[in-house]
Amino acid sequence: MGMVIAETYEDCEQPPEIAHAKARLTVDDNEEYVTAHYTCQTGYRLQDPAASQLRCSIETDEWLTAASVKLPVCVRGLPCDNTTYLMLA
Repeated sequence: MGMVIAETYEDCEQPPEIAHAKARLTVDDNEEYVTAHYTCQTGYRLQDPAASQLRCSIETDEWLTAASVKLPVCVRGLPCDNTTYLMLA
């Protein structure tokens, strides 16, 4: 297993690009954070549905990504039910 290195992504208007995904941006009520909500393209699914969002601090204009925050990952596959996935070759 390789070492995880935190990267800095700047500009709250441009969320980190994720292969096979698109992001929808929202701003919290206090206008402190922008949140990118990622969804995968047809034929792909989120590897970890809990990691579907990233936040950006409006004050620093940096996306909050650290070793403890995983970027969303879309993998090939279609959900069959809530727990089992069919992997496409």
